Amino acid sequence: MLGSKKEIKAALPDSYYKNIYEIDYSKLKKQNINAILFDIDNTIANVDDLNIPSKTKELFQNLKKQNFKILLFSNNHKKRVLPVARILNIEALYEADKPRKIAYQKALSILNSKKENTVAIGDQILSDIIGAKKYGVKAILVDQLSKKNNLKTGMAQKLGVHIENKLTKKNLFKQGKYYN
Repeated sequence: MLGSKKEIKAALPDSYYKNIYEIDYSKLKKQNINAILFDIDNTIANVDDLNIPSKTKELFQNLKKQNFKILLFSNNHKKRVLPVARILNIEALYEADKPRKIAYQKALSILNSKKENTVAIGDQILSDIIGAKKYGVKAILVDQLSKKNNLKTGMAQKLGVHIENKLTKKNLFKQGKYYN
């Protein structure tokens, strides 16, 4: 893993921010990005928590006003994803099977968007960044909201930390050193 330049390129996020509120969405608009795939757990809400902060609701309302197409894009199950989608009044794809190519094809089909006009935002290099980059979608990494994980997110996070460590050793990435 991460032996070839192609694998390294796929693991590096295009941008890295502390959280979803720090992202410069107007810059994305200038780059012709009009569709956003948001991970849920530890990206927009704590793992398995249905309490969506008002700050998050406001952000999503503002993004919709800016005519972004938004999709909750999660490997989590229907009972987790759909209530959050209803709260935010946006489309959702649950049990997406990220980082597989088919997941991104389905997501873009739902939003009627193209790869070059889409960005994926998430907290995990393995499921959120590598899948997007391999499919040709711009990818933004954010820090985890919480250290709490469930079984699925915990396994992916452990593998992601291994990947981060390899990237750090190659002086290509450092957690907490944000860039855009």
